[in-house]
Amino acid sequence: MLTDEEFRTHLRGVLARSGLSMRALSAALGRDPGYVAAILDPSRPSRARPTPADLLQTSDATGIPFVELLEALWGIEPRRLADELAKLGIGGSFSAEMASLTPAERASVADFVAFLAARHPSERGQDRDHPR
Repeated sequence: MLTDEEFRTHLRGVLARSGLSMRALSAALGRDPGYVAAILDPSRPSRARPTPADLLQTSDATGIPFVELLEALWGIEPRRLADELAKLGIGGSFSAEMASLTPAERASVADFVAFLAARHPSERGQDRDHPR
């Protein structure tokens, strides 16, 4: 979880990246016009941080990818989301095939992928016996 100061710093970055005014970003978040100004001012009482649903709206309004907003404002790394989606069989090149599997079958595939990845000692996933 981000500290209040870290959150304010990241929110300032989102504000700059969006090119919107504080009022316009507040509207993109689905909040009252003074929301962003209030949350950025450490002397004001604490306000609730934007929810994932708020961030979806903001992503749609600004073009900033949702996963980047989650990382900036919630501290959730895109890699974690990608890994968890892959374990569920969502995304990647095998998504259609994985979607037809049961949850237990998808877990078996994920276990096998982890087994194969563990066999490769280098960061590039190259096998010592079969260099590319």
